[in-house]
Amino acid sequence: MRFWPLIIILIFAAYFAFQSKKHPQLRYNAWSDRILHPLDTRLRYQIAEVDPRFGMSKQQVIQLSQEAIQIWHSGTQKQLFVYDEQAQLKIKLIYDVRQDNYNAFKQTQQELDHEQNSNQRISNNLDASKSSLEQMQQSLRQEQIQLRAEADYLNQQRMSWSRIENEQGENRQRIEAQYHVLKEKSQLLQRNIDYYNQMNVQYNQQVSRHNSNIDRYNWNILQAKQRFPPREFHKGVFMGDQIQIYQFDAQDDLRLTLAHELGHALGLGHHADPEALMYPVLGEQDLQNFKLKPADQSLLYARR
Repeated sequence: MRFWPLIIILIFAAYFAFQSKKHPQLRYNAWSDRILHPLDTRLRYQIAEVDPRFGMSKQQVIQLSQEAIQIWHSGTQKQLFVYDEQAQLKIKLIYDVRQDNYNAFKQTQQELDHEQNSNQRISNNLDASKSSLEQMQQSLRQEQIQLRAEADYLNQQRMSWSRIENEQGENRQRIEAQYHVLKEKSQLLQRNIDYYNQMNVQYNQQVSRHNSNIDRYNWNILQAKQRFPPREFHKGVFMGDQIQIYQFDAQDDLRLTLAHELGHALGLGHHADPEALMYPVLGEQDLQNFKLKPADQSLLYARR
């Protein structure tokens, strides 16, 4: 009879070893959970810590985590996770320098985007101004040509009639009146040319300022690249008994980050498909309406 306890222990150990092989996620459930729920193969987890600097409550994170596990449940038609306040696997939102750096990166990116949009609007306005000035210049040239032609004609007429008429002659007076009108047109044309030149000077000044802004923008881009060199912005890590999330952009981003790290808790590695949940970088996925990809499902089925 004294061997019965040992036999029972061996039976439980063999059962748990078989169960862990068939359902790898159970390795992260507490022994007490597995004894109390011997037929429950769901991975139990809890939200243990939420740094208030993230600006989210624990209940909000719990809700997002349940939406995250629903991605797995909908994509596999299996219940793989369950929330349990006593679970051994703890999810913690840790705020540290990585989130600070990410916030600085996002702020710099937003400032650069705003600057780029502003430069683009100015560029569009300058293009419109250039087109308007070119049209004005073409119109002034046509007026100049027309006035020269009229002046040449009147000069010929005046020379012709001056031979046969005195200063009081009817034709001479008519020509002089036309010449006076032509002079007024010429003066108006000169004022328009002066206005054009003034507008052109202002345009060139605006172009010069715009080019300076472009140079400053390019310098800011260079500075940003030096400050934030290209790298993978890891958002979290699975550590066996806990998941630490230390970087995310918004709730949609956090939801997928939780789903990704819970995928690691299922025993899954990364996949090369950039649209997959288990791709090492979140970026090309549909954050708001994500559905499990065949690549993720293949990882899940291949672990068995």
